[in-house]
Amino acid sequence: MQSYVQKISYLIDSIFRFNEKPRCPFCDSMLYKVIDRKYYFTKLLSCTSCNLYYRFPVEKLEKSELYYQDDYNELDGITSKMPTSDELLDFKKSDFIIGSKNADRYIQIFKQLMPGKLSDIKVLDYGCSWGYISYQFKNKGFDIQSYEISKPRADFGNKNLLLDIKTDHNEIRLNNDIFFSSHVIEHHPDISSMIAIAKKTLKNGGFFIAVSPNGSDEYRYKNPHGFHRSWGKVHPNYINANFYKEIFKNYSYYIGSSPFDLRDINSFLNEYQVIGNLSSEELIVIVQF
Repeated sequence: MQSYVQKISYLIDSIFRFNEKPRCPFCDSMLYKVIDRKYYFTKLLSCTSCNLYYRFPVEKLEKSELYYQDDYNELDGITSKMPTSDELLDFKKSDFIIGSKNADRYIQIFKQLMPGKLSDIKVLDYGCSWGYISYQFKNKGFDIQSYEISKPRADFGNKNLLLDIKTDHNEIRLNNDIFFSSHVIEHHPDISSMIAIAKKTLKNGGFFIAVSPNGSDEYRYKNPHGFHRSWGKVHPNYINANFYKEIFKNYSYYIGSSPFDLRDINSFLNEYQVIGNLSSEELIVIVQF
């Protein structure tokens, strides 16, 4: 969520850039249709080439990188806010159930995908903030490395949680089994580069996993108010199942929404492409490269 000042600044920027020509930030297509609108000047567009839903005006790369260093702020008290010593202790004692950031559901998916010794599974947590999920992965025994664009948050996680959080893509290790991101892809100004990094840093047969707000039609029809609220300044991309089906059409994948069904994920391991329930607010994709 944004502060009042951020909202006003965002609206002013939208007004001044209203007459720019839309261009899809993923495939560069200028073909689109309007899906939704906020305050008239800000629109949610659907690219008719790749099916990505994206906010217009489109976020500029340099501005996005500066924003996530210090200005990005979620008001849930944990996602972007670095905790005090006492708060961090409470988070750890509750396995991060306080703050609603418990990672058990992701850990179950990892175990389903790669049965065996957890310390043999190399996981990259991409866009980890200050490391609250990376810390849980490490505590369960996974071989974990992380990446975060914000240097202050990365420094906090490295110092206080003894993590290995990189802020330079060139320092990310290769041959990972799992490239994992939780609520990152909807923020990313260059999704194609994020996927390219995943392909580069995964071993052959490794898994790309991305969790995000669900922009699929099934969720929109079920909860139009929730759909409308979930895109904007902080979420310039609104990921939907049709986008994933298009860009990953040559790969084996599972696409579903929360709660994530381990039976569907197991089916994906034995079939080529599996689509699960898409009517809930959180979307997941698992792709095998």
